[in-house]
This record gives sequence, structure tokens and C-alpha cells, in this order.
Amino acid sequence: MKRWFVGVLLTPILMGVAQADPAMNACILSKMATSDDTVTVGDIRAICSADISSQKQESFDPVTLPAVKRAEEQTISLDGDDATSIKTADGSALTRRLVLEKSQSNNPFAFLPHRPNYFIFSNNVASYNEAPFEASDPGNDYDFQPWESKFQISLKLPVVRGLFNNRADAFIAYTNRSFWQMFNNDNSQVFRDSNHEPEAWLSFANDTELFGFKNSLINVGFNHQSNGQSGELSRSWNRIFAEFVVEKGDFYFAVRPWYRVPERDSSDDNPDIEKYMGNFDFTSVYKYGDHSFDLMIRNNLRSDNKGATQLGWSFPLYKNFRGYVQWFNGYGESLIDYDHRTNSIGFGIQFSDWL
Repeated sequence: MKRWFVGVLLTPILMGVAQADPAMNACILSKMATSDDTVTVGDIRAICSADISSQKQESFDPVTLPAVKRAEEQTISLDGDDATSIKTADGSALTRRLVLEKSQSNNPFAFLPHRPNYFIFSNNVASYNEAPFEASDPGNDYDFQPWESKFQISLKLPVVRGLFNNRADAFIAYTNRSFWQMFNNDNSQVFRDSNHEPEAWLSFANDTELFGFKNSLINVGFNHQSNGQSGELSRSWNRIFAEFVVEKGDFYFAVRPWYRVPERDSSDDNPDIEKYMGNFDFTSVYKYGDHSFDLMIRNNLRSDNKGATQLGWSFPLYKNFRGYVQWFNGYGESLIDYDHRTNSIGFGIQFSDWL
């Protein structure tokens, strides 16, 4: 009887609490139903306050990501239960991407996208470099077709998080980019080239800002790239790189200079690769609604510059699939073509984007 009477007296108070905090109201009513008569309303409120704070902390703590401050420092919210509706205080698409990655990083069955993943059904190429194939097998007529399929699979995995007082994370990644003569039935639908690119790096958080542009990440690591071939078709090199990632809202760009690790002349398959692949690349991405536009530029900063330019556009297609258009002009679209200029345009499907 006493508990019922107290409940009646508290009803006006709880109605006010409900308007301010429905979670607190529900908790108080639940605790009242299970507590004995010695527990005061103040005790119940204190218990509920602690429970609610703990639940909020467990649901999104810690947000110790590179470029993402803790929840106390930066507002991160979810609209409903949809993780893709994450909003950040600065409206940053990159921060949203990092938060989504963090939410999956403790899942042992989940790899994270690294670079974009796509399948281009028709990649139309102006000309191929057949010289390496002729040198490798002079008696064989490869007869490559001017159109082929091109696909990229790129995945990464966080190895250690929270290094250096929660300012850095360690990652490993693997990227495969293949060029498949899928329509060339006369030549056994051969893979013209497949490039393998494992890498490892440390990703440091940074919040240096200038004119509204924030240098959110500084990545330092090691990159190996090879086409897995031998003899005349072998292409490979190793690099130590630093990458500076800058963002502002839905715009992102990264500058990545590198140093090629020297090799012995006797084992160097491509001693002049820097002349064509350059000393750095510049990547930028801009999201406009559901559309995404990306640009990649490679350069060697020499008077006889070779380098390359790549443009991409992805757009909504169906559920998790996005349409993708890609244009490439320059050197090094594939390692077998590192010293041969190509001009190609392709149309296909993208499975994951930069942002």
C-alpha cells in the first residue's frame, strides 16, 4: 500500500521527468517496482543516473580513432539505428568513415575497405605494351583485345589500436588490381596483368587546422608492389611512404610522397620505375549528395614528367551497389605498363568508395 501511495504522489513529478528524459522515467518506474520501502527516491534517481551514463559509455566508447576526438570533445550522433546515418559536429565525411570503421574493428570476421573496391566490366584501352610479352615468349601471338575487365580488391585490418597514448593505430592491408581479357575467347581469357600490393603503416591522429582545412591523419609505412611474375615479365618495387590526409566537410585530399628502397642492380627488374611512377601521388575525393568524385595525380617533378592522371565518378545504382566510371591517362596503370603510356576509360560497379 505504501509503495502504491508513493507512486501516486510521484506521478506529477515523473510526468515532468518523462518530458525531460524518457529513459530516466522508465528506469525510475522499474526500480520502484523492485526496490524495498527503505530505498528513497533520491537513491533510485542516483542509481538510474549511473546506469544510463554507463549504457551511453558502453554504446560508443572510446572513440579513440585517428582524426576522431573522444565523445566529450566532438559531437557524434546516430539518427535512429542506422549506422550509416552518423553525423559529426564538423560535418566531416572522413570522420564518419573512421567512426564506422571503428564500430567494426573488433569484429574478427570483418575486414575493412582500404582503397575503393570495384569491378569495371569494359575497360577500353587505346594501346597495350606487348613488348614484355614478346620478349618473354617470342613465338606466341598474344593478340590482346582493346577492351578488358579491370577490378580492384582492397582490404585492411587494424593490428593494434591506441598506441602512443591513444594517438596512433597500426594497420596492415592488401590491394589487388587485375586486368582480365574477359572477352578474349581466342586467347583463353587471359589475365594480362595482376598487381599485388601489401603494406603496413602507423596512422597518427592530428588536428592541425589552417583556413578550415584539418590535417586529420599522418600515415607512415612500408609498401611493396609486385605483379608476381618472373623473367621478362617481372615488375616490383618497395617504398617507404608518408601520407598527409586533409579534410574539410565532404572534401578530402591526401599527399603521399615516398622513397624507393634501393635494390641490387642484378635483381632490379625496373630500375627506371621512378621516372614513370613518380615520387608522390595526390588523391582527392569530393562527395556531392550520393555522388562521389575522385582524382589521382602522380608526378616525378622533373622537366620530362611522365606521371599519370585518373578521374572517377561513382553514383547510386542499387542498394549497396554503385555505378562507377573511371578514366586513366599516363604511365603505370598496371606494373607491366609502367613505362608505357595508356589511355583508358571504363564502366562498372563500385562496392566501396574512399569515403
